[in-house]
Amino acid sequence: MKKTFVVAAMAVMCVAFTSCGNEASLTENGSEQTQPTPKKERMRVKLTCSTELTLHDSGKTGSLDEARVARRLNGPRRAALTANNKALTDLYVLDYDKTTGALLQVLHQTSDAPDFAEPDLVLDYGEHTLKVIATRSENTVLWDAASDPWAVTPNVLTPVETTLPTALASDKTSDTFGAQRDVSVGIGKSAQVAITLERMVAKLVIKCDDVFPSDCSTIDLDVDEHRAVSWQTMDVMNTVKNCRVTDVSKYVGTTGITFSFFFFAPVAGYTTDMTFTMNRTTGSPYAVFTVPAVPLERNKITTITGSFYNHQQGVQIKVNDEWSNEGHDIGI
Repeated sequence: MKKTFVVAAMAVMCVAFTSCGNEASLTENGSEQTQPTPKKERMRVKLTCSTELTLHDSGKTGSLDEARVARRLNGPRRAALTANNKALTDLYVLDYDKTTGALLQVLHQTSDAPDFAEPDLVLDYGEHTLKVIATRSENTVLWDAASDPWAVTPNVLTPVETTLPTALASDKTSDTFGAQRDVSVGIGKSAQVAITLERMVAKLVIKCDDVFPSDCSTIDLDVDEHRAVSWQTMDVMNTVKNCRVTDVSKYVGTTGITFSFFFFAPVAGYTTDMTFTMNRTTGSPYAVFTVPAVPLERNKITTITGSFYNHQQGVQIKVNDEWSNEGHDIGI
């Protein structure tokens, strides 16, 4: 009877150890060994970015479909992303977990990448939100929550670990486009994702009708503007008072000169007073005057035309967009 009890007890212990084998096992010396956690399933996804069908091969304009046909006929060529016949230089892609909102990885592509604007992304199975910004602004930088630079190696898909990039800023704002799209990754899901980017900036054009005097030096433009775009909202942030300085000394004796500036604009647009100072090489400025409540809207061009050195003749403001059909005029 005693032997029977011992055998039965050992059998129960074996069953117990066997039932735990999915998470742990015993080594030869009797110690417990944890089994490795299964790797996440991942899939390679081709992201194709365009600005109103301006994605094309270098040196060849046309629609997205035309570009793909050209690549099939002529072989692979370096991709490009343009707007109004000017190349964009930097592309940022941020990959978020749609369910938790956690930022998973970041890609900063530069225009010298062979697959610029058509990157291959390796994504975990599940639901994602991709946020994309393309720009030709000067010296773009990702900011963390403290507005310090968040470093990322160009053209390398980089996992996010501790600190997060929260905004995109630059030394000088130029044409910029952005959009976001939800993507489902898994078995039976498409490995091709296309996204059309929309303009995030307003353009200000200054047209000086009078003759630039012999001792002109610079034009100072004091204006409220936004230095960065928030990745969380895909809208502007960090409003500052700034002075845009333009050297005009090389235009002495000429007339009809045009200058242009880009400004990050909120989704709803905004207005700002603009103060112009027409400086000369020495002495007091020719003129200092303020144009109130100048409208700046995404994908629209605001033009200020008139006499800047003889301001008593007045100037005109026109919002009449080459980028879209809407616009309005303001006379002062």
